[in-house]
Amino acid sequence: MDSRLYETKLANHKIFHEIKDGLKEIPNGMLCNLLELKDDVLYAWNAAKNCLLCVNLKQLEEHGDETQYQKLHLLTPPAFSVERIISSTCGSRLCVWGSRGVTVLELPSRWGRAGLFDSGSQTVLCKSHTLDERFLYSQSEVRRVHWHPSSLSHLLVLVSDNTIRLYNIALKNGPKLVKIFTIGAKPSSLLAGKTILDSLGDTAVDFTPTPDTDALLILRGNGDVYMMEFDLEGKSPLQAKLSGPLAMYPPADDNYGSESCSITALGGGDSPPLVVVATCSAALYHCLLLPNPSDKENGDSHALYVVEAVELNIVLNPDDVNMQHSYPVHLYPCTNNTYACMHAGGVHTVTLPLLAHLRDYALASEEDSETVLSAICSKSSVARHLVCTSGPSGPSDPSDPNGPGGLSAADGRFRPPVALALSAPPLPALLILCEDGTLLTRTLEPYDLEEQLYKEMQLKNPALDQDDISVILKERQKVSFTAIIQEILARQVSQPLLHAAASHEPSPQETLQVIQPYYSFTSFLTAISFGCAYSAETEQHATWLADLQVEVNDTQLQSSVLREKCVLAEKHQDDIKYRCSAVIRRLRAGCGPSAAERALIRELEVHRARGDQLADQLRLLQHHAQHKSHELKQWQEDYKKKDIALGKSHSDTISSILQQQTSQISTLIEETKLLKDQLSII
Repeated sequence: MDSRLYETKLANHKIFHEIKDGLKEIPNGMLCNLLELKDDVLYAWNAAKNCLLCVNLKQLEEHGDETQYQKLHLLTPPAFSVERIISSTCGSRLCVWGSRGVTVLELPSRWGRAGLFDSGSQTVLCKSHTLDERFLYSQSEVRRVHWHPSSLSHLLVLVSDNTIRLYNIALKNGPKLVKIFTIGAKPSSLLAGKTILDSLGDTAVDFTPTPDTDALLILRGNGDVYMMEFDLEGKSPLQAKLSGPLAMYPPADDNYGSESCSITALGGGDSPPLVVVATCSAALYHCLLLPNPSDKENGDSHALYVVEAVELNIVLNPDDVNMQHSYPVHLYPCTNNTYACMHAGGVHTVTLPLLAHLRDYALASEEDSETVLSAICSKSSVARHLVCTSGPSGPSDPSDPNGPGGLSAADGRFRPPVALALSAPPLPALLILCEDGTLLTRTLEPYDLEEQLYKEMQLKNPALDQDDISVILKERQKVSFTAIIQEILARQVSQPLLHAAASHEPSPQETLQVIQPYYSFTSFLTAISFGCAYSAETEQHATWLADLQVEVNDTQLQSSVLREKCVLAEKHQDDIKYRCSAVIRRLRAGCGPSAAERALIRELEVHRARGDQLADQLRLLQHHAQHKSHELKQWQEDYKKKDIALGKSHSDTISSILQQQTSQISTLIEETKLLKDQLSII
């Protein structure tokens, strides 16, 4: 994708005018990141409307200013101030979070020629869930959120009570708290507005996953780094081991800074991870995470070896005597050897040539190892100040004493960038959003500028040969050094940050007086934010209702028209059916029977003749049955009329015979009894 797209079309897109009002609600000096670039879609959080805005960069490259942006409204909008946006690895989910809450939203499907959400609807509803809303909003403070390095459905949240909470967000009934990992003592007592553990630096302030592993590096405020390993796919996925603090070599009296605030890890693959630890004084420590050869330090398996320390040269307002380098620093990995550093003074990028040589050192033989090691030590990191938002800036209009941002240098306020996003390779660039809605584009890889210019010119003009590119670069070298510096340093706005440090510890009465109006003002701001969100949602719902009513009216009109067409179509169908039947009858009447029809007729005639014969036989059988029935009836009547009786001689003979048989039977019974007695048969 052409880098000029970001500098011209995207920078002038109306999406930044839409979110400009919401950027004014960000407190002075608070670092946040309200942009996310994933799969050629740029997401921006609109604090005024409490919704997400997105624009498709591929469509923007084709259509330019005519490209419309979409509004993603959350079904459960966050009730807290959103400070950061992070996208999942697969790009199907986004997480918006702030110090008072975490909300996860599921992006709808993209289809159509342009690949827009919901086929290009201007307003899209997204399913969203808020994690532990009551606990995170009222009882603790969210300090860092990361997607699990080896899972697309688990989220890790670092809370101010020294715990890391693991959530499963891919359940049908909503997110579920899977496990709470305790990484230190729970803060309780307060001292000067902070807990005692916070004041001593014993609470975790940031954590980061290590490349290509499931281990987490946890940073405390005093500079101690802890390691926690757990595998979701193992037999016991919830049994995590916390080890540390990791030993740091060479050791230092102040443990390389007493006010650490941010940590990130680069590298991985063939080279060991390089850990970057940032302090509140804008000091960066580059450490190699290597296996620990000894088990003296509490049996830790790894140790940190500090390679170099980088102190950023941040220009502060000289008129502000209370600024004492006590502002936070955010770290954002960009490429395998480059990371961005956002702070109150703007944005720095730091490039580490060390990582490229570490792979060569690991693959080198024993003979070449010393040569590669000397090359590693000879090249130090390169820091580049991309955007400067600190220091006085001259007004663009001589009649305006406050300059383009409406603030003068005497105000003593700094306005750090509000968002930072990384564009896709092969020419990655940082998109930096200023607080006035201005989008700035800065390229990476400053240490290899000539090679980068070759790549960019070849991508813009593939037909150019190497000789043509060399000629263009020579023509570029004829430009004066002053013009080049003015072009590099040209910027439209530079606004300061207000930082007032307390000179003495307040008394309890003064503390109460400070807290009371702050609490009222916070409640007022909360009410205003809820009111603004409610009014925005009400206005959007009214717009949806009007659109739905128009669609309902159109649907009813189309339904009546279709109903009339259906009735007319049925009438025409009946007419056509009658006409077809008439045509078939006429065709059959006009022609003789076919061979098959004649054969069928003959077969039917045969069956009819056989049917007649069977009917005649059936009639004969019925007549014969009636005749036999009549004869049987006549025989029964004649039989009943006969008088059958025996004579006297016959009766006497029968009686005598029966008496003789009876006497014989009695004699046989007596003889049988005598035989049983003789034979003793019972």
